[in-house]
Amino acid sequence: MSTTLSSASISAPPRSGPLARLWAHIWASLSPQTDAEAAVVADQLRLSRGTSQLTDAVLPLIALLVAFACRAWVATPILVLWAGIIALICTGLWVAAHFCAPQMQKGAENVRRLARIRTAMTALFMLAWCSMCVLLWVPGQAVNHMFVVLVLAASLAGATAMLAAHPASVSVALAVHGIALMRPALTGEPLDLTLTGLGGLFWLLMAGQAYIIYKMAKRARDLEFERHAMMRDLVRAKVESDRDRAIAIEAGRTKSQFLSHMNHELRTPMNAILGFSELIKAKAFGDDTERYTEYGGIIHESGEHLLTLINDMFDLAKIEGGRLTLQNSEIPIGQLIREIVECEQAKAAEARLNLSTELAPRLPMVLADPRAIRQIVANLLSNALKFTPAGGRVNVSAAVLDDGRVAIAVEDNGIGIAPEDQLQVFERFGRGRHDVAIADKGTGLGLAIVKGFAEAHDGEVALESAPGVGTRVTVYLPAERVQRAVAADTRKAG
Repeated sequence: MSTTLSSASISAPPRSGPLARLWAHIWASLSPQTDAEAAVVADQLRLSRGTSQLTDAVLPLIALLVAFACRAWVATPILVLWAGIIALICTGLWVAAHFCAPQMQKGAENVRRLARIRTAMTALFMLAWCSMCVLLWVPGQAVNHMFVVLVLAASLAGATAMLAAHPASVSVALAVHGIALMRPALTGEPLDLTLTGLGGLFWLLMAGQAYIIYKMAKRARDLEFERHAMMRDLVRAKVESDRDRAIAIEAGRTKSQFLSHMNHELRTPMNAILGFSELIKAKAFGDDTERYTEYGGIIHESGEHLLTLINDMFDLAKIEGGRLTLQNSEIPIGQLIREIVECEQAKAAEARLNLSTELAPRLPMVLADPRAIRQIVANLLSNALKFTPAGGRVNVSAAVLDDGRVAIAVEDNGIGIAPEDQLQVFERFGRGRHDVAIADKGTGLGLAIVKGFAEAHDGEVALESAPGVGTRVTVYLPAERVQRAVAADTRKAG
């Protein structure tokens, strides 16, 4: 049961003034509405019950002793009846407490019902006990009157100490004892009037003590709740601290990987550029223009690779820093996909791969950043071509789903990705274990950029893959970005 609220938070009828506040506490102890309020009332019941368990066992014996003391004034059948009723009610209280205690863990409704049962049984016991002012009262017997008042005063003190934690129960005890202590005033005798005055003063004293004990119990309960809340906060803080520490360690590891990868990825094209340009500059091969032309092509390819790498790094930095700004315009998504596929056909043919498209008719215009969408498709296609063995197939498809979203998918029957590696492939430099078998592994930024660009368009990415079967990566663009359909075109790239 939740204990996140302190006992001060229990709701009650909106009133003001001392009597209204008193009634609010009594009502709250009878009618908790939420689990947090029920936790407070359950704690009140446990506390009051814990102090009265021994009393319930001893009270029948005390009742016998009181009856025995009154044997000279009261008839034996009345004494036996009174003591028997007390014993029966005490047994009922013990049984009820034993069987009802587990129910206090089952929500506000159970606690509310048990609080009312407990209060009703307390009222029943107090009425039976204080009936001594009628059944054991003998007119004209001053000693008998003083004895009854003394017993009532003692029981009031005990009830105040035991029940003060639960306002409704202690209120019942005070009310019944207050009425019983007024009994001597009915005779009009000076001694009885004195006993009535003393009883009234003692009742006021016990009422004040009940309030003090209740406030102390409430304070102790609030401190206990605060201690539990503090422990929860400490545990939560430790969990968050451990998580932050793990993130920091992972960040340090990622930084080391970043430097290691960049050292290789940047130095390789730069070495090619510097090395071949130096050969050209020094005319190391005389007037062999064909060789210089070949070296110029290598320099150009290395420069393009370097520029692509730098652009990827800038794109990822903007994505991770939340500084990516989309330049939205209406894009004919089918035409864009065909252009990218046509550009990659030569590479696919060189790798002996079957590259095809499967585009739905009348694909819509999509409101998106053209460069970002082009980068998404190009990166997915590049990965598919890279990790598909010769003789395999790669297919690029696009369609509008029933919910209005546009799905762009790149599917291959390549080497696939192991399940344990699928979560990390979208991280920066994230790679599957199959990369160790591929010579041209790339930078590991491609899928991270795909995910970043897709999410920047309020879309998402889904990965389906199995080792030896292949991989399908699908990018979903939201329906809000779909503008209008374009002319049907079902052509497929070879």
